[in-house]
Amino acid sequence: MSSRQEEHIVGGGKIRSILLGLNDGLISTFTLLVGVAAATIASTGSNSIVILTGFAAMVSGAISMGLGEYISSKSEYNYIKNELKKERAEIELFPEEEKEEVREIFEKMGLDGDTLNSCVHTITSNKQVWLDFLTKSELGLEEPENPILGAIFTFLSFVSGSFLTLFAYFFDIGFISLIISSVVSFSMLFIAGALKTKITGESTLKSGLEMIIIGIVAFIASYGIGTMLEQLITTV
Repeated sequence: MSSRQEEHIVGGGKIRSILLGLNDGLISTFTLLVGVAAATIASTGSNSIVILTGFAAMVSGAISMGLGEYISSKSEYNYIKNELKKERAEIELFPEEEKEEVREIFEKMGLDGDTLNSCVHTITSNKQVWLDFLTKSELGLEEPENPILGAIFTFLSFVSGSFLTLFAYFFDIGFISLIISSVVSFSMLFIAGALKTKITGESTLKSGLEMIIIGIVAFIASYGIGTMLEQLITTV
């Protein structure tokens, strides 16, 4: 008899933070550097402006993303903790009413008779189990993850994504640096899209290609704007 194994993602919040930071670091820094490279490399013959811009974008973007993730996660964290505190107090103060809520949940599942009574007794005999059950079944909430960890993961993944698209410009080889950076960025966008399917269940190929299309559109727009700025710089 064959056995079936179910796979579920643990730590989905951390994965979301990592993918969010990586995607934003790749796309925002990549598109900015494409525009700056198109506007400056031909006229100056140097990658120095692109590198300085990239570092500024990487640091400011990582701090902004990290703080934004912390603030949003902290709000969710406080909300869930407050709901858990209220539910715990209700179990202590109104145990009969809370037992009835457990009973109603099981009745909606189709349980009755001795099976129903046994389930209610088992759940309510342990207050922590009782609390966990009502939190998930009644409120639809899970124990919150640490917002500081989410902020750190977002910060580090943004830096990683930014640096991957920036490092090619350290080789002062003109537009070849732009080409290398673009190839690396498109490859990483595909990988990031493919990794996203681990928590979304989408097609790996479809998700990866969608990310590449986003990158191509951003590349065309940024390069076009950068080229126009380069023309303005040379005519001034």
